[in-house]
Amino acid sequence: MADQAVAGAGAHSDFNGDGYGDLVLTDTTATVDGAYSAGYVAVVYGSAKGPDTGHRKIITQNSLNLGKAGQGGDFGNHTVTGDLDHDGYSDLATMAGSNTIFIVWGGKNGLSTSGAARITGRIPLIGDFNGDGRADLVTQTTKDSAATLRLGPFSRKGAPKRSVPLNLTPSDPDLLATVAAAGDVTGDGRTDLVVTWSRIYADGDFTPRATVLYRGTKTGTLVKGPRLKDAKGKDIYASSAWFGQVTTADVNKDGYADIVLGLPTELIGEPMTPAGGSQIVVSYGGPKGQSTKLKPVRINAKAAALPGSPTFGWDTFGSTPVAGDTNGDGYADIAFTAQLADERGSVIVLQGSAKGLTAKNSKIFTGLGGAAMLRDTNRDGRADLAIGDERHDTATVLRGTPGANGGITTTSPLATFGPADLGLSESQVGSFASGFGG
Repeated sequence: MADQAVAGAGAHSDFNGDGYGDLVLTDTTATVDGAYSAGYVAVVYGSAKGPDTGHRKIITQNSLNLGKAGQGGDFGNHTVTGDLDHDGYSDLATMAGSNTIFIVWGGKNGLSTSGAARITGRIPLIGDFNGDGRADLVTQTTKDSAATLRLGPFSRKGAPKRSVPLNLTPSDPDLLATVAAAGDVTGDGRTDLVVTWSRIYADGDFTPRATVLYRGTKTGTLVKGPRLKDAKGKDIYASSAWFGQVTTADVNKDGYADIVLGLPTELIGEPMTPAGGSQIVVSYGGPKGQSTKLKPVRINAKAAALPGSPTFGWDTFGSTPVAGDTNGDGYADIAFTAQLADERGSVIVLQGSAKGLTAKNSKIFTGLGGAAMLRDTNRDGRADLAIGDERHDTATVLRGTPGANGGITTTSPLATFGPADLGLSESQVGSFASGFGG
């Protein structure tokens, strides 16, 4: 998911306030009390040595006492974090079913399953959309192209200070809008909302066709901004409206969040790769929503200039991008997954720079990868790379290192663990570490 830290609105993914980033793993296909694909969220708390599997929390819908976990409930879908009640501790919001979100509150002892809240909505995103220093929550509604902005702070019952309905109806009547990511793209201290416009085909799939920015305002009433275009004037979009293919981060350290979109493939009747192959697309932020100094870029496997010149599967490069500063230089770096031609997984890290996202010093980690997350779990000022390998039911956390030639390294991994290390039985596990939240 997007890096949705809210400046001035509480710690990000630090549920117990100790300054260490906590790691959130999700398994929506897990069995819970006999219900298949009911799902769970596993939290491994950070420490001076990185993720501490001895200090963990497993959360299911049943453990919250807010209704019984049902088969196919997919608890753990679209999991995000932020300080929604403004008490200085990060909270966790996660989706289950088609229109339910659970909020689990953080505190001195970490996340507590007692007193959690249940609200209506889907695809939660956290940011400070009115710039008041309180975290807000955007959720999609079941009505076409509609969402709700809940302005914080929240009560422990899940009630916001105020709610603002959002009409995101596209100008093109053949398209529908879904929320995709959040970040301060215009640099005014207010979070902006990234929205995907999709065409719905006969099979019911949402196929993205455009990306539109809605600007945050003091009142919370979002204002429609630019429809993002590339250097040739063509629409920019990700491959999916649903599965974390859009994130925001300041990769060139100019004070504006940039929009990073994964376009590993797209479906228009038949599978087909986009022009130039599967790719990462970057739209640089600016006062009006797109930079007038830096043109959007598209980076495919060839342009990435990866060490060893690996060959990838035809439709996987650029999947599920996530952001974090892996070497502590102040520029956000981007990690994403891709499948090699021999079907092994891999995670690729591209570095941010003053000129934007660059292939210089790019890194690839092969034999790992189904999901990835960047999080500073040991509080050294550098993001660590968590990689889920669902084939082998393991998660590995590689440390970030300082310097221009630093970043993620395989030397002395911070942690490698599996379900048993988190107290999970074999019968409970569906696809261990198949997703991360944050």
